[in-house]
Amino acid sequence: MPSFRLTACNLFRPLTALLLAVATLSPLGARAQSPVLDKIRDSGTIVLGYRESALPFSFADDKGQPAGYAVDLCLRVAEAARQKLGLKDIKVRWLPLTPQNRFPAVVNGLVDLDCAPNTNSLERQKQVAFSVSHYVSTVRMLVRADSGIQSFEDLRGKTVVTSAGSTGDRHVRRLKQQYGYRDVYAKDHGESFLLLESGRAQAFVMDDVLLAGLRARAKDPSQFVIAGPALSTEQNALMMSKADPEWKQFVDQTLAGTFAGTGITTLQKHWFQQPIGSRKINLALLPSNQVRDAWKHPSDVASE
Repeated sequence: MPSFRLTACNLFRPLTALLLAVATLSPLGARAQSPVLDKIRDSGTIVLGYRESALPFSFADDKGQPAGYAVDLCLRVAEAARQKLGLKDIKVRWLPLTPQNRFPAVVNGLVDLDCAPNTNSLERQKQVAFSVSHYVSTVRMLVRADSGIQSFEDLRGKTVVTSAGSTGDRHVRRLKQQYGYRDVYAKDHGESFLLLESGRAQAFVMDDVLLAGLRARAKDPSQFVIAGPALSTEQNALMMSKADPEWKQFVDQTLAGTFAGTGITTLQKHWFQQPIGSRKINLALLPSNQVRDAWKHPSDVASE
C-alpha cells in the first residue's frame, strides 16, 4: 500500500464556524446502525480525505489547509453527524490522498469520507461506494495555446500525460494505440500539469473543471487552453466504504438537503465564480444544465 504523508494527518479543526446551517437531525439512541457513525461518536472525530491540487473541489490553500467545494460539502456532513449524534463538538482529521492511494485508503477504513471530485463508475463501485453526484464534468485535454493541438489526431508522436489512477488514465490508455502518442502517468494533478508546463508533455487529459483550476493557477494562464472533444461525462461524488450502507444513506441525505436549499448556490458561487486565495484565482464557471439537474434530482447512478 502506498505510504501517506503523516505531517498533514494530525491536523484537527473544530467545526465551530460553518457558514451555512445543516438541517438539524435528532440524536441517536444507545448505538447507531452505522459502524462509521458509532466510531465518530466514540472518538468525537471524523477522518476526511482530500487532494492537495484538485482546485476548486479539493486542494491545500495558501496556508496548507484543506479547502474547496467538495471539502465544504464534507464539512456539512461532519456537522450533520455532530448534530445527529448529539455531540457538543466534533474534530476533523484531514488525510491528503492521491488518485492512486485513495481507493485503498477508503477500502481499509483510513478515511470515513473522501472529499474530492471522484468519478462514480460501475468499475469503481466494485471497490467503494459513492454518494449522490455533487457535480458533473467532462474529460478533455489541456494544451499550450500555441501548440496547434485541437484534436487527438494532432497528438501523433507527441507525449500525453494524466494522473495515475484518475479518470483520464483509462482514456489515455484506451486511445494510445489509435492515435499513436506516448503516454506518461504522474502521481497527482499538480505533477501532471508540471510536465505539461515544462514541455515534457504536450497534452494533459483530465476533467475539464480540474484543468480549468490548474490553468488558473499557472504563472500565465493565457498560455494554456482546454481543447479536444469530450471523451466522457463524469458524475463527481464523495467516496466511502461499501461496508456501511447506513453511512452512505446518511451522507446522501445530507447532500440532498444541501442541494434542496440555497446553500449549494452559495458554495457554487464561492468556489467557481469568485476569486480564490491570495492569487485571486477565478474560474468564472457557471453551473451547467447537467450540474443543476444533478442538484435537482440527486442520484448515485454511475457514469458508465
